[in-house]
Amino acid sequence: MNTKLYISIFILSFLFSCTEKFDVSLLDAKTNRLIVEGYFTSEYKTHQVILSRTGSYFLNEPTKRETEAQVSITDGDTIINLIDKDNKGIYKTDKEVAGKPGKTYTLNIKLKSGELYSASEYMKPVMQMDSINNEYKKSDIPFDDSYNYNINIFAQEPSTKGDYYQWEIFLNEKHISDTLRTKSFVNDEIVNGSYIGNWTVYQITDHKIESDTVVARLQMLSISKAKYDYYNAVLLETDWSGSGFSGPPSNVPTNISNGALGFFSVSAVTESTTIIYKVKVIPKQ
Repeated sequence: MNTKLYISIFILSFLFSCTEKFDVSLLDAKTNRLIVEGYFTSEYKTHQVILSRTGSYFLNEPTKRETEAQVSITDGDTIINLIDKDNKGIYKTDKEVAGKPGKTYTLNIKLKSGELYSASEYMKPVMQMDSINNEYKKSDIPFDDSYNYNINIFAQEPSTKGDYYQWEIFLNEKHISDTLRTKSFVNDEIVNGSYIGNWTVYQITDHKIESDTVVARLQMLSISKAKYDYYNAVLLETDWSGSGFSGPPSNVPTNISNGALGFFSVSAVTESTTIIYKVKVIPKQ
């Protein structure tokens, strides 16, 4: 027999004989964990907590919501109950309420199965913005010729170390930073105790300015170090992953007890507005 043909047959036989069934469990205790998404702030509004379940990576379907739970938020003196009126796993306060900076708030959850979950966060005060403005400027990314509307803040950063901030942006009351990849958040490591002048916290692309005049409303939130670390951990496992320098996958931290996932955050909020006038002629550089 031809030697090359013999070797080819041997290799093919080896490859096909080394197959083994690999049973992937689509749903088990590890892929059916509670996910908690909750925010409580110093804004007078209807607050909500969303409860859902993890699902399998291999199942192309929405994750299931957790209904019929008992959900409440307390500062130790007052208990605020949240109700899922539509039976969709979205638990809301029955009226507009607001938290107070300087207090610790605890989220308590009791599932219909009797399982208990909780999380606590301290509402740290947030620095006040003196004002905000907007500038139409060329992108500072190399080889990018596009223009953006930069949203800049003016504020005195407190001298205390270890402050963490998050910003949310609304254009004509449309929330355009409603996903993690569009949020802006920082710590005060570089600017601690300094006056922040004309510091860009958002860059808005041209296509998001849908009319000649747009009111931009910027919210500034105090967040905890745990929330800051949570945001970074999620992005490291998603948007920032996949390069040759990425580390091995790891579990995202959570402040929810009893093995649940997600995060319950508490924030003081301040805000300011600026009017954006759509630029129709690109300025000369």
